[in-house]
Amino acid sequence: YGEVCDLYTLAAETGDIDLYLANYADDGVQMPPDEPSRIGSEQIRAAMEPALAQFDARCPIYPQIAELTGDWAFGTCDWSLSLTPKEGGETTTFDGKGLDVLKRQADGSWKYYISCWSYNGPPTVE
Repeated sequence: YGEVCDLYTLAAETGDIDLYLANYADDGVQMPPDEPSRIGSEQIRAAMEPALAQFDARCPIYPQIAELTGDWAFGTCDWSLSLTPKEGGETTTFDGKGLDVLKRQADGSWKYYISCWSYNGPPTVE
């Protein structure tokens, strides 16, 4: 689970949308707070590509619990996300927690199948 979290962080911090999408199964689901679910690569790309292009991100993820059963893994994590506009401006930082379901792919790799996250409180702005 930690390796998948590390790849997610790398993709977010480098702004690499293709690497970001490579972390998800083609029919993967994101369940962000205060927004509709994003189902499949096209919806995830449409939501994430502008954000990755507009902001420099710092996104450490701290895996907490991981359970494996067959071709499925279930994990919880704590995370922090700091976003600074690439054109300059204040940094907004969110802290939260997540629940992830990973699915083993035909090649043996693990990818997010369902990713659901929430905030621990309102963001801070510096």
